[in-house]
Amino acid sequence: MEKRLLLAFVLSAVIFAVWSVLFPPPKPPRPVTPPAHVAATPLVENGGGAAAEQAPAAEPPSPTEVEASPEAITAGAEESVRLGNDVLELIMSNRGAMITSLVLRRYTGDEGQPLELVQTVADPRHTLPLQLVSERGPDEALYRVACAERTCRFEWADGLGSRVIKTVTVPAQGYGIEADIERRGPAASWAMSVGTGLRDRGKVEKENRFSTWGDVVVEADGKLERLRRQKLKEEKEIRPQTVGFAGFEDTYFLNTWRPATPISAVRVERLEINETNDKGQEVKEPVLEVLLVPKGPEIKGELFAAPKEYDLLQKVDHGLDQTLHFGFFHPISVFFLKALRWIYAGVGNWGLAIILLTLAIRVVLFPLMHTSTVSMRKMQRVQPKVKAIQEKYKKHKGDAQAKAKMNQEMMELYKIEGVNPMGGCLPMLVQLPILWALYTLFAYAIELRHAPFIFWIHDLSTKDPYYVTPILMTATMWLQQRLAPQAGDPQQQKIFRMMPLIFGIMFLGFPSGLVLYWLTNNVITILQQEITLHLIGERSLPRRGRSAAKGKER
Repeated sequence: MEKRLLLAFVLSAVIFAVWSVLFPPPKPPRPVTPPAHVAATPLVENGGGAAAEQAPAAEPPSPTEVEASPEAITAGAEESVRLGNDVLELIMSNRGAMITSLVLRRYTGDEGQPLELVQTVADPRHTLPLQLVSERGPDEALYRVACAERTCRFEWADGLGSRVIKTVTVPAQGYGIEADIERRGPAASWAMSVGTGLRDRGKVEKENRFSTWGDVVVEADGKLERLRRQKLKEEKEIRPQTVGFAGFEDTYFLNTWRPATPISAVRVERLEINETNDKGQEVKEPVLEVLLVPKGPEIKGELFAAPKEYDLLQKVDHGLDQTLHFGFFHPISVFFLKALRWIYAGVGNWGLAIILLTLAIRVVLFPLMHTSTVSMRKMQRVQPKVKAIQEKYKKHKGDAQAKAKMNQEMMELYKIEGVNPMGGCLPMLVQLPILWALYTLFAYAIELRHAPFIFWIHDLSTKDPYYVTPILMTATMWLQQRLAPQAGDPQQQKIFRMMPLIFGIMFLGFPSGLVLYWLTNNVITILQQEITLHLIGERSLPRRGRSAAKGKER
């Protein structure tokens, strides 16, 4: 039983790790230069551009005014305006009254450039955030724009009964961009785009096996649905009673629409773009587009473009906290995340915080570790007697009575020797939720993104560029195995001897923060193991200590 439980524990850990690699729960900036015919305008911080300075703020019209608008309203040339606050900055074009750039000020891409959430898509069918789409295609009309403070109003009419008014406001603080869009006219149906894809990926991010990119998330009727861009092969339409939010997510960021007016349908369409793979070859990559169909002539809500930071999502609520989930042991991961952040506040280095957190956990778990090692040692001592009993009944394998008698003799042996056959594995099984919770935490916590440690490790969320930590981790795992009490038959021991190499190969591409945790855990485990063996008399005192002890005896 001891052998089977130990083997089951090890194999379970391997299966969990392989599963997370294959199915992870796993950037050059978009050019914001206007087209050649755009009239360049000076842009001012936290407000509009020239249009904002020259035109007074306009109040949104009443529905009566919208319906009674016979004159055509349009702009003479294309122009751009900028809105922003301390955490985000967006640029809108009056062509289509859409967002052409959305930058998160406090985050950067792999090359250190501002983090741009509007993806570059070379496809004429793609749409940008807040752009309208009708049966004739994406809206390319030139809107008349007027801005004041952090609010811009875009207005267009064809003089034949069709009219659109968009009011966009950036808050003084926070990531929510408020938008109110009202469309009147003979069009049979129309939709608003949340965007096409989510930001451009850099080389480092493409190589990160834990990284997800451009997936769609929809909270419909209280349930979260994820649409993976690699798996969606055709257009999908969701027609729920209520929509909490809909948009895009990747490993670390969100760009979603939270409606304040009823939504009739959420349409997700699939496009393809050219990407360069690791071999420098041009390949087709799927990219998704999200369109929202309103139930009436107005769509109102908030475009929430933000990092997937735990405290922020909890504060915002509205179900967005579901997009950041650390797996089956999520509550344990959240506890360790808060502990990690508390340690970081004191030491100022995320790598050092990981080491100290691992040390604290191992200290707390030392009694379990001690019990497990002692039990395994006892099992190793009685192993010859166990084999003798098994050999005694080897000829009676098919006899149920003989098997029951053999088990009875083995239990008597365990009782006489003071051995608990479950004592070695149960403490390990207790530790499994903790190990897995930390595993998912270090893989998906945004706090480790672009967080440096020492020397060559500049980003704890990506792999070690020189594979130093995976090699050290493999070496310490092998040493830990050599120093540990050997349990199981020769075949099982042979499998265990292969585990360090298997784990080492798997961890080559893992985030360096995760590898650092595993390496630290191995080192501390070896030390605790030696302390336990010393306490039970399995390790001798140093030469000097033995001499002193003998002197006292005399």
